[in-house]
Amino acid sequence: MHYNFKKDLQDGQRAEREAIEKLQVHFPEISDFQQSNTKYHDIEGVIDGQPITFEVKNDLMACQTGNVAIEYASRGKASGLTTTTANFWIYKFDNTFFLFETKILRERLFTEKKYFRKVTGGDEGSFTKMYLVKVVEFRTWGIELD
Repeated sequence: MHYNFKKDLQDGQRAEREAIEKLQVHFPEISDFQQSNTKYHDIEGVIDGQPITFEVKNDLMACQTGNVAIEYASRGKASGLTTTTANFWIYKFDNTFFLFETKILRERLFTEKKYFRKVTGGDEGSFTKMYLVKVVEFRTWGIELD
């Protein structure tokens, strides 16, 4: 698969808008949803007067490979799951959205080491490091947003 930053960015932003729609239905108690411009999370909202944040990932290869890729380092620096400030992660794969608590993902991957394997990939020169988790197992860590 050829990496195309501009197209991938547009796909990611579309997934963020779709995620907001899903969240509004699934969590009506959260208000003021908006896309964020920070590198630490993609969506912001408010619940009981407190901010709540979400990171959105659109995994285009998961349905083909049977694995979800979760980034933790890129270009020699911590990134992705390691650096996010998001309370929750939303993964879109196979046109389905799943919601995960960030702390649960970190426990499963960093502490329990519940991944299939580690890989390096991403755009040329990024040396992006990722955990691969079997889709079948990954689904059980969160909830589906219908």
